[in-house]
Amino acid sequence: MCSTAIDLDGASTTELVNALSAIAAELAAQPAPESAPVCMELVEALAAATDQTEAAIAALVSVADRSAEPRRWGLPSTQAWLRSHLGMRDNRAKERLTLARQRNRLPHTTARWADGRLSYGYAATIACALTRLDDHDCAAAEDILLGMAEQGFSAGKLASFGKRIREVIAERDGTEPPDGDSRHGYERSWIDSTRSLDGGRYIKGWLNAEDAALWDGTLAPLAKPAGTSDHRDLPERTAAALNSVLSGGHKATKVTLICDLDTLTGGTAAARLTDGTPIPAQQARRIALAAVVRRVSAAQPSRCPAPRRRRTPTGRWAR
Repeated sequence: MCSTAIDLDGASTTELVNALSAIAAELAAQPAPESAPVCMELVEALAAATDQTEAAIAALVSVADRSAEPRRWGLPSTQAWLRSHLGMRDNRAKERLTLARQRNRLPHTTARWADGRLSYGYAATIACALTRLDDHDCAAAEDILLGMAEQGFSAGKLASFGKRIREVIAERDGTEPPDGDSRHGYERSWIDSTRSLDGGRYIKGWLNAEDAALWDGTLAPLAKPAGTSDHRDLPERTAAALNSVLSGGHKATKVTLICDLDTLTGGTAAARLTDGTPIPAQQARRIALAAVVRRVSAAQPSRCPAPRRRRTPTGRWAR
C-alpha cells in the first residue's frame, strides 16, 4: 500500500492525474466487500466519479485534437491515437472524440457533466445527437434534451428524440437529414459507406429478401469459425468473409430458390426461398440466368394396367 498526500486546492492537473492514477491502482487491488448493499452503494459512487473523470478526459483530448499532436506522432488521426495507444474499441474512441469536439458547443451539458449532475451516458447521447447541427439549432436542441434528461427520460429516448429533431430541422430547411434512412424504401437494397478519419469506412444499409439470400449464401459459409483457435466473433469473421469475396478469393454462391416453370418462362407467380420468403417473379428470373437450374417434377406417375397372366408349357402361371 502506498501513501499519497496532496493539496487538492493547490495541485496542478498533472499532480491530480498522478494522484488519481495511484488511487485507482490501489482501489483495483482491493478485494470487494462481502456486503452486496455496500457494493451497490460503492458502485454508484465510483460510477459517478468515473463519469466526472471522463469529463476531464474529454477536455484533455480536445486540446490534443485541436493541436493535431497525434499526427506529429505519426498517427493518421486523434481517433487512431485513442485506439492504438489507449486500446479503445473504435466505437468508444469515436464517442470520446465526439465529446471532446462538441464540449465547447454544449456549455450546459459540459458544466453539468463536470460537476456530476449529468452522467457520461447522457452527455455522450446529447453530443452524438447534435453533432451535425449548426450552433443556433444546437443550442436550442441542447436545452430540449437536457430538459428531457432532468425529467428522467432514458438515454435511448434522448437519442430517438435527437434523431427526430434532426428530421424536423431537415424538413424546415428542405434538406435530407444526415441519417435519414427513411428516404429509402424496403423494395430496393441500399448501402451507405462513409470514410472515417483514420482511413477506414463505416458501412450501414438494408438488403431486400433476394439480396439477403445472396448475402447469406455467400458469406455465411465463409464466416464460420476456422477452428478451435479462431477467437474472432461473428462480425469480425463476416468482415473477413466479405473481404475474401471482394478480393476475388471466392467464386461460388449457393442460394436455393423454389419456383414454378411458368415463373421462369414469364409467369407472375412468386418464387420463394427455402424458409418461405417470397421472391418476385422478375427477380427470380434474374437469379436463374446465372444459376444452375434443376427441374423437379411434382406430377404423379401414370398407372399402367397390370399385365395379364398366361400359362406356361409346364402348367405354371407367369406374367
